[in-house]
Amino acid sequence: MTGDHTTYRDEVGAYLLGALSDAERASFEGHLVDCAECRHEVERLRPAADLLPRSVEQVEPPPGLKRSLMEVVEREANERGGAPSEEARTPIAERLRGLLGGSLRPALAGAAVVLAIAAGFGVAQLGGEDTRTVVAQTTLPDTSGSLKVHDDDAILEVRGMPSLDRGRVYQAWVQRDGMIEPEPTFEVGADGRGTVAVPEDLSDAQAVLLTREPRGGSRAPSEKPILTVTL
Repeated sequence: MTGDHTTYRDEVGAYLLGALSDAERASFEGHLVDCAECRHEVERLRPAADLLPRSVEQVEPPPGLKRSLMEVVEREANERGGAPSEEARTPIAERLRGLLGGSLRPALAGAAVVLAIAAGFGVAQLGGEDTRTVVAQTTLPDTSGSLKVHDDDAILEVRGMPSLDRGRVYQAWVQRDGMIEPEPTFEVGADGRGTVAVPEDLSDAQAVLLTREPRGGSRAPSEKPILTVTL
């Protein structure tokens, strides 16, 4: 296992939580193209990442933290016109580490641990106690799927799905009121298993669908559904 691979593996959690910079995200996604291990880990943890924000109460950050961050930004702006102070020569990320009380990188790497715990605990429990399972109908041989529906979200699990080429992914859809709404994309492992979170209230939905789409997802299905969960 190379050092580069180890670095990318540690960034899985940060990637899923949107904590990477644009350059880091582009580099990580380039690595995913050739690394089946990291692709599998991303898809294993994606449902937990999608549902994690719904499992905790959203709170405002402490006023003191906001004030400290704004002081850093204002100081940067004021010092642009003159010789930078010793503090200004310190990268802003380093100063933010000080304000937040530690290193940012270990925290980002630890995001994968948090997601793994959530996934191991059972992402189904993130959506509430009331859960029902609906079996899917598929058009592909030797494939199956089911949808675990919670109070305001759901988890679609598939089995026996063929691996797609690098340019394509599976994408979930929600059908309601005569419209088909796009949901997250995902890939399956070597065993044909895959899981994707549907972070929507499905109380008024007619079905959850699955198609094969170009990598990055589509705004509308490009083929007839290969899997249908009728609600």
